[in-house]
Amino acid sequence: MKRREIDRQHNEYGCSAGRTEGLLDRAKVAVVLVWRSVRRKDIVPAVEDQLLRLQPICSAQQMSSGITCGAPAVVVAWIHAVDGCDQIGLSPGGDVVETLCQLCLSTVQWAMKSYVDGKREMASRCGTDPVCSTCGRPTVYLRSIFAVRSIEPDGSGP
Repeated sequence: MKRREIDRQHNEYGCSAGRTEGLLDRAKVAVVLVWRSVRRKDIVPAVEDQLLRLQPICSAQQMSSGITCGAPAVVVAWIHAVDGCDQIGLSPGGDVVETLCQLCLSTVQWAMKSYVDGKREMASRCGTDPVCSTCGRPTVYLRSIFAVRSIEPDGSGP
């Protein structure tokens, strides 16, 4: 190819010719997705509906082996990652979201209650209220860092 042909092709099909349209299209799609997520008030029922259709299993891992429990899940649990809630892979609120069976739920609930009690005791010795050092969320009570929602169709459950 001659130099003029290369220049003409570069101008017609070069890196800047198609880039503007592609970027604008991607920007429009991103804006629409953000707009839809902002307008949607409560996404939990949709997630619960999906979980019911999927017949979820417990996602808790054993401490010693790292193997997933695998029993039928009965709840979705949001567990705040205290003092590390800005990590990648967490929910926007800094929570780890797990599907748990009844046995794992009671184990995690007991562990979180022990953690909250210990943190509250240490903070009371210092004369302060316990909070997450990353986001400032109060950790005085179990319900402030641990939330559970049943995924059973009739709504009964823990």
